[in-house]
Amino acid sequence: MNVVTKPEIIVSINEKSGKVPDFSDDYVLMREKEFNAVLDGVNLSIILAIMRGHTHFVELMRETGLQKGKLARRLKRLLDSGWITKEDNKYLVSGRIFVVYDIGEINGNITIHISTDKGAFADPVYGLVVISGEPRNYCSTCPLRQACVNNVKSMARKYGVQLRGVEPSEAYVELFRVFVERDLTRKLRSGWRIIIKKGEV
Repeated sequence: MNVVTKPEIIVSINEKSGKVPDFSDDYVLMREKEFNAVLDGVNLSIILAIMRGHTHFVELMRETGLQKGKLARRLKRLLDSGWITKEDNKYLVSGRIFVVYDIGEINGNITIHISTDKGAFADPVYGLVVISGEPRNYCSTCPLRQACVNNVKSMARKYGVQLRGVEPSEAYVELFRVFVERDLTRKLRSGWRIIIKKGEV
């Protein structure tokens, strides 16, 4: 798996070989503190290993090189923050779209503000993209530029999105915003239910 890590964007491109793990199609809304758990390099390596199909504890130890106690603590952090779930003995990425939200109050009404410049989307075939602000133009000098171009175009075709961004980083952000502004909004307006699950934090 090729990974590019920059302050405002993280892009992983899955290798097309290998097993594809079970994958949820859920949207996961999380506070910024929980979202930031993925920005830690070790936590990110665990999530990427799970996305490559290494879903059992022993497999994750082997893939990440972490000792048992440290891996257990990291997995608990990712479980508590909502990035992963555990079903039987398997760890799974908890959703397809991760959205950062905040709570406010206007004239006695509670509001939920959903960020369009901080979030992530995961695809079992095309990889993980984490957005944490407006990315600068890193693409022009990146050795993986063409791989990203091919990857984001394939994702856009899969999800029916017409991209306008010139550089891959712009296109990834654009794709995420479509997932939030078009798809999530449409689902909520059509009566899609939000289920609040109590975390362990």
